[in-house]
Amino acid sequence: MDERMYRVDSRNCIRDVAIILGVCFAVFFYGLGDSAFTDKHEAREALVVSAIYDAGNWILPLRNGSELPFKPPLFHWLSAFFANSVNRVDEVTARFPSALLGTSGVLLTYITGTILWGRSAGLVSALVLLTSYEWRQTATQARVDMTLTFALLCCFLFFFYLYETDGGRDRRKACLFGFLLGLATLAKGPLGFVVPALSVLIFLWARKDFAFLKKFHPVIVIATCGLVAGSWYALALWQGGREFAFIVLRENLPTLAGGEPSHPHPFYWYLPGFLRNTAPWSLFFLPIGIFLYRLRHRLVEEKLLYFIVWFATVLIFFSWFTQKRSVYILSLYPAMALLFGAWVQKLKTEPSAPALMLVRLVGYLCGASFLLFAALHVLQLTGLNFLGNIYSIRDVKEHAQLELIAKLVSDHQRLMFSWAAFSGLGGAALLVAVRKGAWNLVVGCTAVVMIASFLCLSAIDEHLSQSYSFRDFTQRAMQIVNGEPLFFYGESDYGVIFYARRNIHQYVQPVQTLTSPCYLLFWENEWKEIPNKDGFDVELVSESVDKGIPEHGHLLLVKLKRAKGGQDKGKADPSQSLSYRSFELNQFIAG
Repeated sequence: MDERMYRVDSRNCIRDVAIILGVCFAVFFYGLGDSAFTDKHEAREALVVSAIYDAGNWILPLRNGSELPFKPPLFHWLSAFFANSVNRVDEVTARFPSALLGTSGVLLTYITGTILWGRSAGLVSALVLLTSYEWRQTATQARVDMTLTFALLCCFLFFFYLYETDGGRDRRKACLFGFLLGLATLAKGPLGFVVPALSVLIFLWARKDFAFLKKFHPVIVIATCGLVAGSWYALALWQGGREFAFIVLRENLPTLAGGEPSHPHPFYWYLPGFLRNTAPWSLFFLPIGIFLYRLRHRLVEEKLLYFIVWFATVLIFFSWFTQKRSVYILSLYPAMALLFGAWVQKLKTEPSAPALMLVRLVGYLCGASFLLFAALHVLQLTGLNFLGNIYSIRDVKEHAQLELIAKLVSDHQRLMFSWAAFSGLGGAALLVAVRKGAWNLVVGCTAVVMIASFLCLSAIDEHLSQSYSFRDFTQRAMQIVNGEPLFFYGESDYGVIFYARRNIHQYVQPVQTLTSPCYLLFWENEWKEIPNKDGFDVELVSESVDKGIPEHGHLLLVKLKRAKGGQDKGKADPSQSLSYRSFELNQFIAG
């Protein structure tokens, strides 16, 4: 690379890093444990962390004492390490790795943008990335996706460094690249290797430089990756045997083949979702696209081609498969942010009249959207229930959630007025900045409004979790159960199991076969279907409801006092009434 790329003002860079860390703390870390787990995904991963912490099995921890985890363990290892450091497993220790890696990804993006195009580009890239909704959401959840994204980000950036510095000849660097690919594979499976490898091949094809592979030591790269990831797979197969093999096949081969996807969507599904999850930055994508098209003959010289290939490869690769979730394409967000930063830098140094006209128009639209958002907030707070007009035409699940949000808005008027004020002032300041052509200030105003919005959303999430989490219910239920046998009747819930701090299995036989005093957890709709409730006492009813399946209703703790005929038969023997491992394996085979 040209030496000018590395000439940066260290004092200003330290200030930038301090700003980034401060914003990341406010957006990612502040209140990290305030919201309880409200869906099965976070609680499911937290249960694996809890199993490692309690049993010390770092290779193949059994969730709920019998269920093998679906994902490779890198995220769970990190969470368990932090849990051991503070001697507890809770929402904070489960989510901490995601917040830490999300912050690290933002810092890497800033460093890359600063080295390639300058401080302004680096800071803009970092702000755009950390204020993108999907990035913020994933960085505050106890899930494996941010761990995978950070590992992929390291792979993408390290290869670009090797290519630009001709570092592929160094065997040690080839080993390090293979090690990063191995970590990505340990984060979520073979996709951690396939996606970066595919991006590298497409980039080399675009550069007509496959000769680079010869000096890149691909055998060393693949061997190192296989050693890092394969070691765990071999040990897990040794421990889990046939059951683990079924899980690996079900999680990977059906997905790659496109068979029976759990999240089926059409090919184009990611585009509207990506535009929504990057709003309001997505309003500027059209002028960025025009900017890249105008530089199409200078993309290599401007160090832009690699990031375009990175972005397009991830988007097209995951669009190809029927199974889709918005978080699957999270690894393209840093590439998007870096292209955004390069565009802002070029807009300041080489402005052109047609480009400025379009950018001003988009900037005014962005400012107007903030003002409109503030106005709608004020209207909602003054009694004009515009949310009611939205949720009246939605399905049952969205209706219930939007109705609850409308109630939260009316119950927390001071918070909502603050949000509206920030949005209104930010929108007005943005309009002034656009008029003056102060593009750094445009980005700054937009980022401030988004940061304020995220802080308000965190407060709302905390209140929403009280309506959807079973944490308080479970803690009260455990005091009532007091160590007695406890089962789920019907569908189980990972959040309840996590907060119970004990294994709770499903009773898979008819309720009439219960032969001893015990406790059962019923969903409200299942309880209504029990025809004969003699001998059952409802001990506790949850205030919260199931967020994922509203039809379940509330959760009930029910005590079976005496067996049929009025005689106690002694303690329940789980081995007599439940078939743990064989039942799980039959479910895997049937599924």
